[in-house]
Amino acid sequence: KGHFPRRRAAPPPQKPCLDVDLNVLLPSVIEQLILGKGRSKSFVSNTRSEIWRAKEEDGKEIIQKILLDNFYPSTHEEGADDEVKAKSLKHTAKVAEWFYSLLKKKSPWTNWTNDIYDAMRCIDHLPIS
Repeated sequence: KGHFPRRRAAPPPQKPCLDVDLNVLLPSVIEQLILGKGRSKSFVSNTRSEIWRAKEEDGKEIIQKILLDNFYPSTHEEGADDEVKAKSLKHTAKVAEWFYSLLKKKSPWTNWTNDIYDAMRCIDHLPIS
């Protein structure tokens, strides 16, 4: 009597409730979204391999061409607005740069899934109202 209960040591940080390997899952999902619009998984897989083996600039060109075909098909049409073409090229070049870095796990995309895990841990501990 007269003793205070012992405090337990804080448990180690928990993994988020969603138990998946984001290092594998997210790049795969992004590949399907960017490369696979209306195409098969084998096309995505073959294109990914082609990008991986290509020189950096060639890989980015492959990505940009696919982006233009998938999301900006009107830029290929004759009589397309030059301003729209220029904006499309500029935007797809930036996305190609980002996607290439993500695919090759170049900085700052080497451990980007850690940030997502941290955010998910925070969400796990939010009260449900």
